Amino acid sequence: MKIIHNPPVGNKIPSVVHVVHSLSGGGTERTLVGLLKGLDPTDLRHVVVTLREAGEGAARLPDHVPCHALEVRGRSRTAGIRLARVARSCRAAVIHARNTSCWNDAVVARWLTPGAKLVLGFHGLQHGGSFEVAQRRAARRASRVGARFTTVSEATRRQLITEAGVAPERIELLRNGVNLDLFRETGNAARGRTRASLGFPDSALVVGIVGSLTPVKQPSLLIEAVARIVGSGNDVYLLIVGDGPLRTGLVQQVRQAALTRRVVFTGRREDVPALLAAMDLYVCCSRSEGMSNALLEAMAAGLPVVATDVGDNARVVRDGCEGKIIESRSVTALADAMEGLLRAPARRQELGAAARARAAEYDFADTVSAYETYYRNLVAGRAALRAHPRHVAPPMSSP
Repeated sequence: MKIIHNPPVGNKIPSVVHVVHSLSGGGTERTLVGLLKGLDPTDLRHVVVTLREAGEGAARLPDHVPCHALEVRGRSRTAGIRLARVARSCRAAVIHARNTSCWNDAVVARWLTPGAKLVLGFHGLQHGGSFEVAQRRAARRASRVGARFTTVSEATRRQLITEAGVAPERIELLRNGVNLDLFRETGNAARGRTRASLGFPDSALVVGIVGSLTPVKQPSLLIEAVARIVGSGNDVYLLIVGDGPLRTGLVQQVRQAALTRRVVFTGRREDVPALLAAMDLYVCCSRSEGMSNALLEAMAAGLPVVATDVGDNARVVRDGCEGKIIESRSVTALADAMEGLLRAPARRQELGAAARARAAEYDFADTVSAYETYYRNLVAGRAALRAHPRHVAPPMSSP
């Protein structure tokens, strides 16, 4: 086991142990790092355990949060036991597994850590679709040891109830949030600098997407839609921020569509606010989502949005108010919505301003406060089961 850093924190302070596969990449991991920077470390200690390698996100953890990398290779029958050793060594009061791939090991660790409370986080399924048999079994096993569940959206809450058989009173909805201060540099200067670095003309219309290049995000659908728009005589460019297993095939798709000079793949980047400043329109064309962090960030940057009607997208982006909601998997619907907004600069400006205002309703400070209250109540034993789940963040207006 590798300990990334282990600060001199008194072992008498109870701990919340956050379990993830790795701190590389996705929105769940980035949100966890941001959350740990905001949580008060004086009454609860926070510890991260990665089942595999720590990942680049470990370097961004605050100094008072240690990261234990178990560095498991492939399937392991001992990962849960090793996780339990870490949990016991830091007096874990709560073990919080933050995605379904960690659930089974977290259940084992809970069995071997007397007194700890188990929380299973569900932010959506990477493959989209429904729960697999093994995931449903893990949820049932966890419920038998008194596990609670957290989720980020109404859509994922419903999925836990209807597909995994989780009792509604065991689920806590803790919404994602966005730090608006990170997305204030959206003026002409920032736009010009970023466009110049990417090779985009100042006058071009730039569509963008941020996320993993995986089937559930449907990046190939976006490339096909852009090809149609360009074929109609529009001077449009595409910025794809992120990486993943589909990248090689997507590059080939771009080449075959004769879009090579119009599409830029940046790979994973830390300067997402600057990249968003270069865009005129943001697209979320996933076939499955929970509550998209990237979508909230684009809105915080003041971008109008075209998003598929999956997960909580239509709750966050109200159709006709902050952007356009379309059916999933339809290249025609996507191309038509994009082209309509790209041809209407005044409408884009109106929707972008509304998107920025809407993003303010998802302030990350509220997210931090909600988690802090949730953990304190769990540790204090005050998290009584309720007949209906409590929405700890401020209520959303109707979509």
